[in-house]
Amino acid sequence: MIRAWLADAQDAREVDPDEAVRAARAGSGSVWIDFDCEDREVLARVLAPLQIHPLAIEDMVAEINRPKFDDYGSYLYVVVHSARWEKDDRPTLRELDLLVSEHFLVTYHDGTTRSVAAAHEVLPRRPDLLTRGPAHLLHFLLDVLVDHYMPIMDRLADEIDQLEHTVFRAGDKVVHPRILRLKRGMAALRRIVGPQRDTILALTRDEFRAIPPDMRPYLRDVYDRLARVNDLLDSFRDEVAGLLDLHVSIVSNRLNQIIKVLTVIATLGLPLTVVTGYYGMNFPLAEYHWKHGELYVIGLLAGLVGGTWWYLKYRRWI
Repeated sequence: MIRAWLADAQDAREVDPDEAVRAARAGSGSVWIDFDCEDREVLARVLAPLQIHPLAIEDMVAEINRPKFDDYGSYLYVVVHSARWEKDDRPTLRELDLLVSEHFLVTYHDGTTRSVAAAHEVLPRRPDLLTRGPAHLLHFLLDVLVDHYMPIMDRLADEIDQLEHTVFRAGDKVVHPRILRLKRGMAALRRIVGPQRDTILALTRDEFRAIPPDMRPYLRDVYDRLARVNDLLDSFRDEVAGLLDLHVSIVSNRLNQIIKVLTVIATLGLPLTVVTGYYGMNFPLAEYHWKHGELYVIGLLAGLVGGTWWYLKYRRWI
């Protein structure tokens, strides 16, 4: 699906993509063209009058790009990613490709992206987002996209707090897989947020014609919030690593306690085995003819158990 907007000095309206491309080429207004799930041939055909570099079009339809930007002189190619945290402790990342110049903004994505959907919804009420230039709409898209990272940080913080309480529960076998899933999900998010932060910082430099000077402070604000997200992810990474080490230590300590109990039982049973083995031999022993020989043996066994227990306590082994 292709949606196109054309803005003049007073208003912004949705138009045919070909009309939007002609206006962008002529420089007669600010244009936004949004491609959703279109193939390379469609992009090349629609954008042909704008003389977009074939490598930029090829990168737009590819899904392996990490956040980056390329300067093509009259326009910039920017790649950013939106994120959504799923219930299985992993992020769903969606790539958003942008071409921005002084007269047009082109976006490409596969499937619904919340920042783009918000722009389509708000543009009829706030045409100034496009009438003031494509860079203002670019800022809006990046601003909404980064805003959606903050609920993810809140959810990660709650998840870590919950794991801190759960890790001390005896017999909870799901803690270790949950910690590992959370660690992998955060690692996938960090691989995107770090380069994306640097990409937005690069847009604040003074050398790009597509970004007017009055927009750079707003882009720096977006950068600051994304840098905070990156710092939180670094902090969460350290906390999760600490939780993993703590959980391994707790499991190891519980295993040691179990082995300790079993060792005490075996130690108490060892002298009993010796005594019963001695009196179980097929030899006529004098104790066999005693009137209360069985009481003597029972008392001996009880004394050995008590003596062994006392010795272990005396040495503070238990």
